[in-house]
Amino acid sequence: MMLALGFSITLAWVISLTTLFAFTTHSEHSVGDTTLRSIAIKILLSIPAGKALKVEGPGLQLREGAFADKEQITFQVWEGKKRLVIGTPDAPAIPLRQDFLEGFTDSSIAGNTWRVFSISDRSGRIYVQVGKPRSVVDKQLRNESLIALGLATLLLALAGLLMWRAVRRSLRPIVAIENAVRNRQKFDLTPLPVTGLPTEVRPLVESFNHLMNQLDEAVQGERRFIGDAAHELRTPLSALYAQAEVALGAVTMAEKNAALVKLLVVAERSTRLSEQLLDLARLDAGVHAPLRGDYDLDEIVVHIASEFDVAAQKSARTIHLATEPCRIHCDVDEIGILLRNLVDNALRYTAVGGQIRVTCGHRATGRGEKIFLEVADDGPGVPLEEQTAIFDRFHRVPGSGTRGSGIGLSLVAEIARLHDADIETGNGIGEPGFCVRIVFPAQRLQEKR
Repeated sequence: MMLALGFSITLAWVISLTTLFAFTTHSEHSVGDTTLRSIAIKILLSIPAGKALKVEGPGLQLREGAFADKEQITFQVWEGKKRLVIGTPDAPAIPLRQDFLEGFTDSSIAGNTWRVFSISDRSGRIYVQVGKPRSVVDKQLRNESLIALGLATLLLALAGLLMWRAVRRSLRPIVAIENAVRNRQKFDLTPLPVTGLPTEVRPLVESFNHLMNQLDEAVQGERRFIGDAAHELRTPLSALYAQAEVALGAVTMAEKNAALVKLLVVAERSTRLSEQLLDLARLDAGVHAPLRGDYDLDEIVVHIASEFDVAAQKSARTIHLATEPCRIHCDVDEIGILLRNLVDNALRYTAVGGQIRVTCGHRATGRGEKIFLEVADDGPGVPLEEQTAIFDRFHRVPGSGTRGSGIGLSLVAEIARLHDADIETGNGIGEPGFCVRIVFPAQRLQEKR
């Protein structure tokens, strides 16, 4: 900014001096010629008409201390182009304009150049010529130009100084912000002060503060995630260690097999917890945006449900499907994670011989037709006061024991939010049972179908 201001002031200085010099030169010539013409006319009109002109003796002398003639204007009065009647003491002996034509001209006399104006009376008998040495004109022009140059330089230098001080004063809060940022401790993401900032800079700093707030929320979220993940992983890892010790210390094969079965259950739970933590980290990283497309939700339901056939048969549980063709714009991997967690959650909380129903289809609403995805079970259900909290991270319903990690339904809520979908809860198959319904927005469907 300082360089730009300096260049602008220098350019303005050059342009103003060029313009001022051209104007001064033109004005000087114009004023000088006007002066010569005025003097010539006054002299001519002062001469008596019809009388012979005769001047005898030397001219009058100035008194001591009188002003000297700095203009060095010379005039001559000729009669009949032959006789010099009167002239100034410094006037040449020959005519200032030898052709006696009226008007302005530049004459060269004895090596000196003169600016001359010549005029005659109506009869052509009397000629008045007024001149001024060109050297005097040029000297006056140089003096005027130097004065103009000095004044213009002084004014532009003063303007530049004032602009420099104004810019420095305006940028002082920005320098303060720069120093504050440089002196901050690591991970100090508190907002920057905006008091006293220039109006043009304030929106930029406010936007930067908004970005820092988002970054601070992300950092705090990562810290909470790491703390919660470490807490959640500590229990299954400890259980793995304990069951391994039991298996090593078993005396009989039956005791060893029982310990290994428990070890396998804990390993499965640890694997599931790790997968959910990875899915949660993937969502938090925001890598879902480029993967959106149009997919058949009923085909996704059939594919995901088939992954749980073996687990459902081992636990004597039944998964029923009720689907109809419906197409949504989504991230297919995220919808798969959402459905896996809903089905897995239903299997874990359903008793042996229980039933799970997975449904997808269309539902008419006041704002158009919407697509929904629903997973219901005939398990113990969730108390009404807990049906909102279960979608928080690492939240477990009191009395549920170790059946859940508290991550699965939080993943469901996050994926639904990313797809602008609503979550509804209620009774499942029979009572109490539990049901989670994901309702996708109608507007998106109308655009993509």
